[in-house]
Amino acid sequence: MDDSRFLITILNSLDFTYFRGNTTRFDVKQSHSFDQPFTLISQITDGPLLLHIGNASYKVEPGQGLIIPSNNKYEINMLEPQFVTHWLNLDITLFGHFQLFDFIETPYVTSRDVGNNIGRLQAEITALMNTDPIDASTSLYKTAQVKQRMFALLEIVLSVSRYKIGSFEDMRKFQRFQPVFDYIEKHLAEKIKVTRLAELMYLSTSHFHKEFKQAFQVSPMQYIQAQRLKKAQYLLATTDLTMGEIANLIGYDHAFPFIRFFKSMYGSSPGKYKKALPRP
Repeated sequence: MDDSRFLITILNSLDFTYFRGNTTRFDVKQSHSFDQPFTLISQITDGPLLLHIGNASYKVEPGQGLIIPSNNKYEINMLEPQFVTHWLNLDITLFGHFQLFDFIETPYVTSRDVGNNIGRLQAEITALMNTDPIDASTSLYKTAQVKQRMFALLEIVLSVSRYKIGSFEDMRKFQRFQPVFDYIEKHLAEKIKVTRLAELMYLSTSHFHKEFKQAFQVSPMQYIQAQRLKKAQYLLATTDLTMGEIANLIGYDHAFPFIRFFKSMYGSSPGKYKKALPRP
């Protein structure tokens, strides 16, 4: 497939998932830790703060923006008695499963100009999402307005990002294995056999295992486990399902083996993870 045709394929696969958005004021000077299964895009106002993520720290001045990809642990230390964040939680995906941020490198902290544009779009998107449409036609119009602003937000993110080395080639790999990823996502509640995944690619089990690991640096079963963890984190963050119900949705018959799996993958129990999640 030539590059122009593949760019069309990428464009057609691009999708936005909006989870929530709001403006939050923190009035007590303290530290706040976050780890969410969503991307955070926000503007900080009314107070400087320190952002700690990975092994790095950044001072964030009022007006600057934050872009934090999903499943990144970070901590905010307040430097003044209050700060305000105008935030959106969303996902931007390619080929139905893969985070855009898997392919690009984006600064965690942006300039004030970029932050102001993020703040403006956040306010517009949040206002649109919180307005009840009058009828079906206005609902469709509102949807188009939100989508347009999502693309404007994507343009801002890409304007301050750079492609990771080999990302274009990685996209081709993801597209080739898309039947496998589609099958895994649809069958996470079941016992998934690598032999079935190999059949989808018309390969022997050993050949499929080798090609998959060469392409993605993990085995098929390691990838499946990672997807189960991501879905569990998403369900913990967005639903009030019991541990047993979440366990059933990711392939476990009972809560206890799910809790043991989550703790082995994440480092703490799903109950502690859910309790630590910020509430809108």
